[in-house]
Order: sequence, then C-alpha cells, then structure tokens
Amino acid sequence: MDRKSERYKVVVINPLVLALLPQLLVHYIDKRNLAFSLTRDNVMGLFGILFIGLWLLLGTLFLKYLWIFAYIIFYIYIGSFGTLILLNTYVIGIVFIRRKCYNCKFKKLIIDHERVHLEANFSEKEVWNKLKNVYTAQQFGVYDNGTICDHCPIPAHLIEE
Repeated sequence: MDRKSERYKVVVINPLVLALLPQLLVHYIDKRNLAFSLTRDNVMGLFGILFIGLWLLLGTLFLKYLWIFAYIIFYIYIGSFGTLILLNTYVIGIVFIRRKCYNCKFKKLIIDHERVHLEANFSEKEVWNKLKNVYTAQQFGVYDNGTICDHCPIPAHLIEE
C-alpha cells in the first residue's frame, strides 16, 4: 500500500475525543467497528458547510437566551462535526481507531483498511479483496493464536474466500 499517495492522520478514540465530537458515539458503540473514517467527496464537503452554517444560525438565534454559551453548545453538537467533515474532506483524511485496537497486532491492517476507504468509495468486499493481496491469515497467525478479541471481525475476513 502506497503511503505517499494519501495524506491521513490517525486519531485514537478516547473520552476527550468523544466529548468534543459526540457524533462519533454512533460508530463507537458497535464493538465491531475497530476503526472508521468519513468519506472524502464533495457531498460530504457540502454537509460540512451546511453543519457550520447551522451552528452559526442556531448560535445566533439562541444568543439572546444563552449568551455566548449558545455558540459553544451548538459548536460541540453541530459545528465540531462540520469542522471535522471539512478537515477530512479537503485537508487531511482522518482515521479514528479504538484505543484497544491501536495496540493490536492488526493495527497496520486496520489503518490500511480505512485508508482504502479514504482513497475511494469502495464497498467492504472490494476493500477486503484489495487487502487480501497484501495480508494473509498465516501472516498474523490467525489459526493458532488465542489472543484475538472475541468481537474482532478481521480473522473472519482474512479466512473467507
């Protein structure tokens, strides 16, 4: 996998990240989501602009009642996600990974999986077909190692035909 073709940043999900971007809880609740990223197309950029505009509009509307806190509250719930989408779409791709998975032996594969998603809108099947050309189940000792988390979907994907 060519690392120079795509600029990306890996962010480990911790309580601070979840507090600043509560929208990520939707992905984080499912334990099978080891890592995730947002698509990088102009539609997502439009959503980012829409969320930032909505943040400014709602902040202005509630300014009378909540003072400057209106902008802070609505930034956390709406504006931060719009900013994240714009950064991800036009500046640098962002891969969010669970803390437990960041220390896993599958870390490189997990990050490469998300990088493929950042590069293009491939389906899961297409991504795994591409990754199977680089990674094998034998390479990670999937068949003989009992240290793999029960909810980890990677061994099943590497073994399937």
